[in-house]
Amino acid sequence: MPRRRTFAPKEIHADWWDSHEVVIIRPLREEDNEVIQDNLSEMIAGDAKNASMALKLGTSRRLTMLRAIQSWTLTDEHGRALPLNEQSIKDLAPEDADYIYSEINALNAPMSEAEKKASSMTATPGSPASPA
Repeated sequence: MPRRRTFAPKEIHADWWDSHEVVIIRPLREEDNEVIQDNLSEMIAGDAKNASMALKLGTSRRLTMLRAIQSWTLTDEHGRALPLNEQSIKDLAPEDADYIYSEINALNAPMSEAEKKASSMTATPGSPASPA
């Protein structure tokens, strides 16, 4: 087992999509998490004493999909290619969004304890990943 997880993209295809429709997703990195979290909040104007922040939790899925989808060949009901952008993600049918989001989450699931243990056993003595 590799020392660290790979960050290879994955092609996904829901059973109910047309045969040519696929979505290419990628694992998220820490930078992606920072961007998603930073965009979940919004400063509400006010003076120094009255400034506040609002959390926009409803946008979490959309922001995650924006970061994790590399490309897609999805089409509208007339067979026209959908651009990969924020509005197209907002316009997805709930079952399509659910499927894509669940696949992104599965791809980004944390390593299990067994995977971590197996991974740590592959480190070679003297390598930067090994304790001194």
